[in-house]
Amino acid sequence: MSDVDLSVLASVLEAVEAGERSSPVVEWLLDGGDGLSALDVGDALVAVEAAHRMALTGHLLIAKKSADKSIKKSAAKALHSLKSQGHELPQETRQGGWSLGAEVREIPAPVGLLGMPQGDGYFPFILLSYNADGACVAAGVAGSGQGFQDADHANVGRSKARQIVENARKDHNLVEVPFHVALHFCERAFDEGGGQRPHGWGQLLSSVPEGTQNTARLVDPLAKQAEELDGSALNDVDALTEGDRRLVFNLEESISGPAVDAVMEILSSKISVDDDDKKRRVAGEIAAAVDAAMDGHARKTWTLALDVFSSIAEIAGWSEQQHASRHTALALRAGRKGSDIPFFRIWTERQLAAVSEMVLAVRAGREMPSQ
Repeated sequence: MSDVDLSVLASVLEAVEAGERSSPVVEWLLDGGDGLSALDVGDALVAVEAAHRMALTGHLLIAKKSADKSIKKSAAKALHSLKSQGHELPQETRQGGWSLGAEVREIPAPVGLLGMPQGDGYFPFILLSYNADGACVAAGVAGSGQGFQDADHANVGRSKARQIVENARKDHNLVEVPFHVALHFCERAFDEGGGQRPHGWGQLLSSVPEGTQNTARLVDPLAKQAEELDGSALNDVDALTEGDRRLVFNLEESISGPAVDAVMEILSSKISVDDDDKKRRVAGEIAAAVDAAMDGHARKTWTLALDVFSSIAEIAGWSEQQHASRHTALALRAGRKGSDIPFFRIWTERQLAAVSEMVLAVRAGREMPSQ
């Protein structure tokens, strides 16, 4: 790889992916032509490396004809690297230009959709990439604990692929995001969950442009969001716990079971002085349960889940949810106890209360109201 600043390179790739013509480097990557000659050597080397990451062989052939030796050398190395990876290079013509030779059938851009995290912190995904014969679609749920669950893939025709995308766009629990964002979070989940990929993942990526794959690995989708925790934002919890866009947090059974037993013992106790004493003791059990959850793998799983939701909310324009979820994720990263994070404390209290009420109703021989 050329000796370029990776943060600058990441910004360039992000701008190209978004179609933002924010600099002459981005202009050249989007349009090609002789614009490279107008760049200084540093910017030109960044442009060459970006073209390498995006597998823009035609651009690299142009760069290879640069009068500057360092640019020419960098372009030649990039072309050699791409050729060794199996990329076909366009033929150079005697006039010094290049041509693609045989006509290439237009391949639609890949599509990515992410879903709101479930109660266990795993988030649904649908990724679809097109190829000359049709499309490959991968779907499932992903998370830091196991990497993925219920994941599957299929090869389908173009018309079936369009139908899948259209139906997914109608699902209010799914949000279409730039493909590199969906790929970034899925691969982060796989890496944090042990490194394995779902069956067919390699086939899906085989028809995804290398530049898009590199953007997913180099560009942080949360780069424009807050980096420092605002503790007061944690109290804006209604955005996460109420309404159609709420997230649900469920304790795992190994923690909720003993916690319910402890709460039931308190509620049935004849030792407690009064109801206030029982409330204090129940609050202590709730705090202990959510603290135990966040001392385990749930902290890592929910950090990723909230990062995914923050990105979805930013893309969808849900400002309140984005703000609340981002700072809740930052609180997890900062090591705050679960009981000190309102989102997790509130859902733990709701869960234990619901189960306790059900047990008490059964013991009293009452029927529970249908949900």
